[in-house]
Amino acid sequence: MTRLAAVIPAAGLSSRMGRFKPFLPLGDGTVLEQVINVFAPACIEPIIVVTGKRGDEVAAAAEKAGGVAVHNPDFEQGMFSSVLAGVKALPDDIDGFFMLPADVPLVRPETVRGLAEAFGRERPAVLYPRFRGERGHPPVIRRDLLPDILHHDGVGGLRAVLKRFEADSADLDVADSGILHDLDLPEDYDLAVTSFGRGYPDDAECAQLWAMADGTGHVMRHCEAVSRVAEALCAALNRRDGVKPLDRKLVRGAALTHDIGKGTRRHEEAGAELLHDHGFHAAAEIVRAHFDVELFPDEPISEREVVFLADKLVRCDHPVLLEGRYLEKMEMYADEPGAVPAIRGRLERARNLLARFDREMGVSSEQLAREAFA
Repeated sequence: MTRLAAVIPAAGLSSRMGRFKPFLPLGDGTVLEQVINVFAPACIEPIIVVTGKRGDEVAAAAEKAGGVAVHNPDFEQGMFSSVLAGVKALPDDIDGFFMLPADVPLVRPETVRGLAEAFGRERPAVLYPRFRGERGHPPVIRRDLLPDILHHDGVGGLRAVLKRFEADSADLDVADSGILHDLDLPEDYDLAVTSFGRGYPDDAECAQLWAMADGTGHVMRHCEAVSRVAEALCAALNRRDGVKPLDRKLVRGAALTHDIGKGTRRHEEAGAELLHDHGFHAAAEIVRAHFDVELFPDEPISEREVVFLADKLVRCDHPVLLEGRYLEKMEMYADEPGAVPAIRGRLERARNLLARFDREMGVSSEQLAREAFA
């Protein structure tokens, strides 16, 4: 079994941010807590947190969150001094370690787990996560690089050491834009607050998911068309009075990936599992349900129903009437035992949902679908 540790340099001065970054609120904790927490699901230990400025406070917070604090008395000399302090504290029996600065808090736990699994299979000198062609944090570094790191003169930092091992290094493509997001400036923090923990892929992550899945053009165009209709339906529903607005970005992210499992049996399940694997859990459950949905009268319309109905109002990459979408399926599967009655049942549930949408929006869903392509 591969044993991996983590080093989290948290000794910086936070001069450009203007506020002490490790203790900035994020989600239900702090930036430092969230960076430590990203390693727990993959059973990474120890998690070594290198302290510097406000060392005692950072050490207490790190240990409370499950980390092991190591102080760097030379922290004002820069990041590499903290790297050295951290790697000196690593236990002897590890196979490698993650390096994740404390100001990179948006990395998903699923990304860490994927890196750990890939490193265990391949054992490269360095394994980098890569998003849309760009390497980010946290790299996994093989243990036998430690002497080179410890004897480096500091010029060029850790990157200069790792560059020597480029021929034996590898990249792992991930659908996680958080690997590239660090908190240098206040606007970086503002973006982190709004995007932390979101359960859906943004547009760039959707593109990366499709690239990783080797998606075909016509399926991707269908998903793009469905997203246009879904956003139009969402906008109309959000104009209702006294109702909690639906999350347009969740609708878009789920719509853009709802058929990503196409080509497999029960593609909706395959697509949902793929999204779960990358940490997009809210979108995954919408994708799982896009084949058939039943909404009871006492249940509010949610993002799930929006994506489902939008999909049923699009054939290939153009709008279609709901009845036509299902009648086409009946013709296609007319010779398959039991298929037509099952499709009729799904059509009836879709009709009921269409009527519900039309009543609550005060406009025809099919008309909105046509207008989305005008």
